[in-house]
Amino acid sequence: MANSDTLVVLAHGFCRSGKNMQVWQKALADDFPNIVIADMPAKHRSFECCLDKLVKTVDAAGPEHYQQLYLAGHSMGGLLLREYLALRRPQNARKLICVGTPHYGSKLSDIALLMPGAGWVWPPLLALRRSARKQITVPDISGLKVAVIVGRNNAHWPGKYFLPEPADGLVEAYSALAPDADSVAYTDVPHDYMQYDSRITDLIKEFFLNGTFNS
Repeated sequence: MANSDTLVVLAHGFCRSGKNMQVWQKALADDFPNIVIADMPAKHRSFECCLDKLVKTVDAAGPEHYQQLYLAGHSMGGLLLREYLALRRPQNARKLICVGTPHYGSKLSDIALLMPGAGWVWPPLLALRRSARKQITVPDISGLKVAVIVGRNNAHWPGKYFLPEPADGLVEAYSALAPDADSVAYTDVPHDYMQYDSRITDLIKEFFLNGTFNS
């Protein structure tokens, strides 16, 4: 079976769950039969708790038994995958794609945290502040290729009212970029719809199969 020697890890974002990765999983399944989804407590538990769940989920899948490890994360999921790679440093990690990931934090997180108790109700917001993301975690793994997908459709109401252009409705375009990205793709798919739109899954598949974006 094609790519049976590859383990794919999918990580969702803030206030989402593993169910939100099912469209990605189905779109990739024909080419990548071994997929694990990290279902993390990304709403009412801390970023560190999410990372702990991610590490345990991937460890349980036995990534060391595969020749290659590919990883894709939406939004905060991309940050968590970077932390996982820096922590575990799996030498078979070959591809990482971050989709709408706030590498430099999000202005909307700063605004949300102005509400009394917001950091207590939604602890991951604390890790998404711009002040918390001044330095990007760059995994030191030989042979790892990194890609990012950057949204430029700011129609979603929070971004429309609070974010400068260009942005994807929740994350500014400059923040979705990353200094270690080997490949960059721009899209008009809004932030939340990146979890469900075939244009995004096509880009993820393209990067996983070819190591770059052709278009």
